Amino acid sequence: MVEKSLFPFPSYNVFMPAAGPKPEPERTPPERHPIPEVYTLETTGLLVIALLILILTLIRYWHHIPWGAR
Repeated sequence: MVEKSLFPFPSYNVFMPAAGPKPEPERTPPERHPIPEVYTLETTGLLVIALLILILTLIRYWHHIPWGAR
C-alpha cells in the first residue's frame, strides 16, 4: 500500500517494517595473548626507581630516624 503525498518528497512519518532479531555470532573463547616484553620491562623499571628512591631517602634521613622507637 503506497501512500500518495501532497509533497514531492517522501514523508518521514511512514510505517517501517519491524527489525528482526540479529543473529548472534558464534562465541569462541578468547585466545590468551602473551604479555609483551615492553610491559614487563616497564614494571621492572618502575620497581627499580621506587627502590632507589627508598634507599636514597633512608641514606639521607638515617640519623633522624628514632631507632629507639622500633
